[in-house]
Amino acid sequence: MTNLFFIRHAHTVLNGKRLFQGGQTDSELDEVGQQQLTKSVEGMKAALPDNYLLVCSPLIRTKETAKGLQLNTQNEVFDKRIQEIGFGTWEGRSLESVRSEFPRDVARYYENDPTMTPQGGESIQSVADRMVEAIDYYAKSDYQNVVFVSHGNSISIGLSALLLESAPFKRVIAVPDNVSLSKVVFEDNFSLKYYNHTFY
Repeated sequence: MTNLFFIRHAHTVLNGKRLFQGGQTDSELDEVGQQQLTKSVEGMKAALPDNYLLVCSPLIRTKETAKGLQLNTQNEVFDKRIQEIGFGTWEGRSLESVRSEFPRDVARYYENDPTMTPQGGESIQSVADRMVEAIDYYAKSDYQNVVFVSHGNSISIGLSALLLESAPFKRVIAVPDNVSLSKVVFEDNFSLKYYNHTFY
């Protein structure tokens, strides 16, 4: 049996400005995010096992989150497969700005059309495929416990695809809150134990 834990990064500068922030934007944490981490350290430590493999998205906001939560980095790897969806030309722009230029694409994105691809970005289906690939890889590794520090869309899309298995993709799990903890257990198949627990 493998225990898989998923942590979404803390609040960032672009979160605060309500701008699109994907895998092509390296936004830092803001004061709100730092406060979330400070309030979450003890609860997160109590919820996680003592020993685990730490798999972190290589972006600044996930690295800062792992550091702020005082996660055990003795066994740490960085994996691009769990970083955020690439929004391409949408990155760093407001929803209103993007919708005025790409109204149909924005509508398809919020309808969770897995094939919709922002200009210069990637599709929801692409994120689902790489997240499932990464989760499956670590679930079948020699580690009993794996902690992922990832992103809201990636966790939502990845776990939706994981739990649907071979069915056509549909986002069935909402985007989790900042610095939330979710747990999946792998034993012959994947099962969701809890989702979007926060400590602040």
